[in-house]
Amino acid sequence: MNKVRKFFQAMTRREKRFAAAGIVVALVVCVPVMAVAEPGLVHGSAPGEPVDPGVEQALAVERGDSCRDMLPDDTPTFVVCRWLSAPQDAADVASFWMTDDGARLEQAQPLPPRYVRCNQPTDLSKTTACKGGQTNCAQQPDGWYKCRNMATGTITFERTVNGERQIRTTAPTASTGPSSSVTPRARPTKMSSTSSPPATLTIAPSAIAPPASDTSPGQPSTRPDQSQAPRPDQQPTTATTPSATPTSSGAAPPSDQAGDPVAAAITAARTARLRIWIESDLADDFKAGQAQFRAALRTLINAASRPGVIGIKFADNLGYTSFTSEDEIKDFLRQASGALRAALPGKRLAIGVVVPELGCGAAAGCVAAMRAKAPLATKKLVERYIKTSAVEQVYVSNGLFASAYRQHQLRDPKTGKQQPVTPAVATRAQWLSIKALGWDTLAQISSREYGLAHSGPAAPWDDAQATAQINAYIGTVIGVGAPTVTLWGHNAVDGGRTYRLLDADLAMNPMWSQLIRQQLRERLSVVFDPRSTELGIHQDIAALGKAASEIFIVV
Repeated sequence: MNKVRKFFQAMTRREKRFAAAGIVVALVVCVPVMAVAEPGLVHGSAPGEPVDPGVEQALAVERGDSCRDMLPDDTPTFVVCRWLSAPQDAADVASFWMTDDGARLEQAQPLPPRYVRCNQPTDLSKTTACKGGQTNCAQQPDGWYKCRNMATGTITFERTVNGERQIRTTAPTASTGPSSSVTPRARPTKMSSTSSPPATLTIAPSAIAPPASDTSPGQPSTRPDQSQAPRPDQQPTTATTPSATPTSSGAAPPSDQAGDPVAAAITAARTARLRIWIESDLADDFKAGQAQFRAALRTLINAASRPGVIGIKFADNLGYTSFTSEDEIKDFLRQASGALRAALPGKRLAIGVVVPELGCGAAAGCVAAMRAKAPLATKKLVERYIKTSAVEQVYVSNGLFASAYRQHQLRDPKTGKQQPVTPAVATRAQWLSIKALGWDTLAQISSREYGLAHSGPAAPWDDAQATAQINAYIGTVIGVGAPTVTLWGHNAVDGGRTYRLLDADLAMNPMWSQLIRQQLRERLSVVFDPRSTELGIHQDIAALGKAASEIFIVV
C-alpha cells in the first residue's frame, strides 16, 4: 500500500489528469464493446433475452429448433430426427388424449385387433378393475368387432364407418354395408374436460407378445431332434417339388385344379387379407443364358402384375451356389433389378442371402470354416451386394448349418468353460452381428427362418418346447431389431424330406398354436408353393393366414 501511495505522490498533476481520462474512456467505450463481442456468453446479455436466469426459453419449431440440435456434429447423416410434437406442445397433446379417462382413444381409428373397454367410466390410473365390468372385443375377418359384455353376457357386433359407430345385435352377413339394418351412433363430437365417455379403452394384455428369452453359450438346444432340421450341407430351395401322389386325403377345390395355380393363390391370399409377394430364384436361369433368363423374368413379371402384389423376391441365399465370382453376382443383380423396375414400377424388390460366418460369434475356427464353405457369401461380400442398391429388402437365412456350428465352441462368460455353438446361440450371434454391421441403414433387413419346420406328419414339440423354439428363433431376432420373420417349410420338399409348419392335413400342433396365441401375426410371413399343398390352395392359405400376415408365393 505504501508503494502505491508513493507512486501516486510521485506523479505530476498533468500525469494524473491523463490517467483519469484513460479510466473514463475505458469505462465508457471498452466495457460495452466487450459485452457486445459475444452476446449470450453471459445469461441475459443477448438482445431480447430475459435477464431472469431462473426462466428458460421453450424450444420453438418455427424458429428452427428441432431434436437434431441435441445430436453431436458427428452423428451419421442417416439418423433422421424430427419432433412429432414440439416439447412445448407435448403436455397439451398428452392432456388431449388422457381427458375423460382416455375416451378419445376409443373414438380414434383404427382400433387394435383385440381390445377391452370398461362398461362405465373408470380411472384406470387408480384401479385395475372396470366399473360395471368389462367388454372384450375381437376383430372378425369381415372387419366387424365381436364384443362380449362379460358382466351380462350380451354379444354385439360393432364397427366405425366414416366416423360413425355402428352396432348390431346379430352377426353381419357378407352383404352388410353402411345402409344395412345397423344402429349408428352419433358422430363423435369435441369433448370437454367435464364430459363423460361411454367407455374406457384399454389394450388387452393378451395382445402383447411376451418378451423373448435370452440364450447364452452352453444352453441346450431347444430342438428335441436336430435331425429334423434341413441339412446344413444343402441349400433349402424356395420352390418345393409337388408330389406325384396327393399329399392328403382331402380333395382340392375345382379352382385349384384348373387354370393358373399362382393366380388362384393370389386370389386366396387377398381373401385372407395377406400382404402378397411373388418369389422365384432367378440365379440358375441367369446362368443358363439370356433366353432362359428373359423367359423367367417374364413369368415373374406376369405374376407380379396381378392386383394385390406388393413386391418381388428374385433371389434366395444369393452367392451360396450357382455363381463363380463377385462381379457375376453384381451383374445378375443389375440386370434382374433393372428389368423388374422397368416392368413393375412401384413394386418393392427383395433378395435372400445367407451369411454362415455370422452365426459363429467369436469362434475364429468356425468363421474360417464357414468362409471356406461359402466364399461368395461372406459378410464382406454380402455387404457389397446390398450396397449395389438393387433392392429395398433383404432376407437373411437363419436356422441352417446346425451340425456345422456344433463342431465349434465358444467360451461361456458365466462359467468360463467352452461350450458348443448351439442353434440358439448361432441365431443370437448372427443377429447381433447384423445389427453391429449397420445393414439396416442400407435396406430393410428381415429374417427367413428354416429352423421351425419339422419333417414327418407331426411336430415333435410339446407346448414348452414350442415356446422355447419361438423364443430362440423368433423372439431373439425380433428383439435385436428385425421387423419380420418369414417361415419356410409349408409342405416343402428338400433333400427327399417333406417339411411342415402345421401337421399333416393342416392339423394344429403346439408350435402353430403358440404362434397364434402369442399374436405375432403382423411380424410373421410364410413361403407358399401353390403346386404343393396339404388340402388345396384356399384351405392352406386360410390356415396359414391365422398366424401370418404376409405370404411369399413361389412361381
